[in-house]
Amino acid sequence: MTLIEARGLACRFGPKEAVKGLDLSLSEGELVGLVGPDGAGKTTTFRMLVGLQKPSGGQLIRNLDRTGISYVPQTFSLAPELTVAENMRLQARLFDLRDPASRIERLLESVDLAPFRDRPSGALSGGMKQKLSLCAALLTEPRLLLLDEPTTGVDPVSRREFWALLHRVHDDGVAILFSSPYMDEAEYAHRMLLMHEGRILQEGDLASFRRGLPGLVVRLVSTRRREAQKAVAALEPLDLFAEGEIIRARFPAQDPAPLLARLAALPGVEQARLSEPNLEDVFLHTLAEAGGGHG
Repeated sequence: MTLIEARGLACRFGPKEAVKGLDLSLSEGELVGLVGPDGAGKTTTFRMLVGLQKPSGGQLIRNLDRTGISYVPQTFSLAPELTVAENMRLQARLFDLRDPASRIERLLESVDLAPFRDRPSGALSGGMKQKLSLCAALLTEPRLLLLDEPTTGVDPVSRREFWALLHRVHDDGVAILFSSPYMDEAEYAHRMLLMHEGRILQEGDLASFRRGLPGLVVRLVSTRRREAQKAVAALEPLDLFAEGEIIRARFPAQDPAPLLARLAALPGVEQARLSEPNLEDVFLHTLAEAGGGHG
């Protein structure tokens, strides 16, 4: 069953069109990622889906009542001066939930927040705040959970813990739509929507993205990255991405052995090998195809 559907959804702020003709459909049991950099239009899309922002155009169909959809915004939105337990009780009152005490306790225990029930929410760590926000969102037992960049600013350990929680929530039958700028995190999704400058550029799963990516992806290691990156760029790869000591480059389809030998001989390159495409490679290619360019 389709829970929510957007057709040609648009949102304009003065002369700026933040979302442009967006088509999106979410069904029961799905785990979908909306992936894109800051400014892509992800937060505006979420605010329209949940009813906090009026669309400028298009059609939005929700087959859910008020309690059937829950939204966790990017920034912590619960009252920092209230304790963990007080915030949960307040949320229960806002939704007129009857006898919520046992459900509140179960939720807090499920995310290891029960020992902190009397701590002011503003004094929690970033990861604990996200867990509390998730508990508050799950109070109404929603069928659809919207999470806007849920792990931005959260340490790597807390990110893993939070995703373990989300997988449990999904296994319990809750459909999830999340947004993320992190390509590695986006790969948790069963289906991904690649978004840039207000538009969905491509939709699919990682396997279909990989099948559709032409050429060879090469992973290079260098402790002299700037020197190596300049040398690799001179070979005119289709895409080039560098982070830390790792350089990833995509070249047109060809016999890989001579290419790898040539790359390994470049100044500053210590290792060169073929690599399976990741979502970063797909996104760079998608941007180039759409005329968005990249650096």
